Amino acid sequence: MEQSSFQDEQTVRHQFDSLCKLALKSEVINYEKHMAYRQKYEVMLSELSEKELSRLFIMDEHEMETHRFQVLGYDIEVKDALIAEALQTLTEKECCVIIIFYGYE
Repeated sequence: MEQSSFQDEQTVRHQFDSLCKLALKSEVINYEKHMAYRQKYEVMLSELSEKELSRLFIMDEHEMETHRFQVLGYDIEVKDALIAEALQTLTEKECCVIIIFYGYE
C-alpha cells in the first residue's frame, strides 16, 4: 500500500509542476503582449515635439495678469503687460482705435 501512496504523491507533484509551468507560460505571454502594447502606444517625453508637449498642459490665467479696457461698451482683456501699459498712455479714442484694429482679447 505504501507503493500506491508514493505513486499518488508523485502524480500530484507532477500535476502541480505541470500546472506551475502552464501558469508561467501564460504569464510570459501576457507580459510580452503588455510590452508590445507599451512599445506601440507609449512615447518618451523627450521624443515629443514642442507642439505635442504644449498639448499636455494648460496655463492658468488669473485676472491679475490681464488688463481690461472699455471699448464701445465691451470689456476687452489685454494679457500682455507691455501692450496694456502702452495702451494706457494713449487717449481713450486712440486706445479704442488700436484695440478695434488689432482685435485684442
